[in-house]
Amino acid sequence: MPTDEDITQTKRRRLLSYVIGAIIAVLIVAVGIPLVGYFLSPAWKKSTPTLTPVASTTDIPVGVPTFVTYEERVRDGWYVSTLSEGTWVVNKDNQEIIAFDPHCTHLRCPYYWDDGCNCFHCPCHEGLFDISGRVIGGPPPRPLDRLEVSIEDGTILVGAVIPSRK
Repeated sequence: MPTDEDITQTKRRRLLSYVIGAIIAVLIVAVGIPLVGYFLSPAWKKSTPTLTPVASTTDIPVGVPTFVTYEERVRDGWYVSTLSEGTWVVNKDNQEIIAFDPHCTHLRCPYYWDDGCNCFHCPCHEGLFDISGRVIGGPPPRPLDRLEVSIEDGTILVGAVIPSRK
């Protein structure tokens, strides 16, 4: 039969294991919450659309589509990379500026401005678009996609692609 001393030692051991377990739990919570927050914080951040400067309004002649290359900084979680991008910019009348995504709406092939036919020409499947981006020939199902455009202090800024509709 257990003696009173054995029972007391068992109670002390049990109490000590509870105290050690509670200390370990507090340490895990104290380290775990900031660690989880660190890994999940990019998911909680709201991405703000950014506009990237591409050219000066004086660099784009009126009525002549001009291909402009620019560098865009892209953030993916903690990683920030610089991408080289391009866009076709059309200065309609020094008031309205249009920027087109440089890929055909048929199969995303690159296209170019053809001075001979005075249109955008996609050589892969003979897609043709007028200076406003409307389809004038070939298989493309819809007009050229545009980019969000803003003008600040004579600088043309472009943003996200705005898909066109039929």
